[in-house]
Amino acid sequence: MILLSVIKTRNTVILLSLSFAIALTIPSNPVLTYAQPEETNTKLVHAGQGNSTEIVFAFIPQNMVIKAGESITWDNPNIYAEPHSVTFLNEIEYFPEFVVPFNVTNSNEFSQDPKTNADPLFVPAEPSEKTKTVMLINARAYLPVVIDSSGNNVTYLEPNSDYTMGGNEKLVNSGWLWPDGQTPPGGPPISNFTITFEKPGTYSYLCNLHPWMSGSVVVN
Repeated sequence: MILLSVIKTRNTVILLSLSFAIALTIPSNPVLTYAQPEETNTKLVHAGQGNSTEIVFAFIPQNMVIKAGESITWDNPNIYAEPHSVTFLNEIEYFPEFVVPFNVTNSNEFSQDPKTNADPLFVPAEPSEKTKTVMLINARAYLPVVIDSSGNNVTYLEPNSDYTMGGNEKLVNSGWLWPDGQTPPGGPPISNFTITFEKPGTYSYLCNLHPWMSGSVVVN
């Protein structure tokens, strides 16, 4: 089974992290530390790598070959607070945008913690409209989640979960993986994600924050 990892251009709000804005390009000769020697049985993949001056937006190793019943753990070893995700898609429409519109009635009011410098973002509406649209963070992008093969059943997983892949899920997402100790205040402390692959096939995945980061798992 081949899981699609094609991202199409969308007219939507795009958020760029500060570290991405500072260092978009990958160094021409980056020093990469592979997650494990090839001869070991430990299956570990790093999501991103680097430091404040040399940032690598890649899964390392990018492609893994394992046997049915084996597992892979993804972590985020970076020394800077840049999150990544491990996102498996079966259909492109299940790509979890991390800022999405929600419709609420005009009577709804929003208030924020006075200690924060924040305001909700509303889409301009006509005075006659009975609803308004507010842009919010999508929990399906931010948290560990699975959408089953029907597309109707959504299951949120615990942080740092160990999930067994059936192979026909519409979406399997790790949530945002942060380096140990660098999760933002109030955020779920997600630093790793493990999947056990039961069925042979080729499983493609990407990072939903940096969709050009992609990888694959071949299960024999």
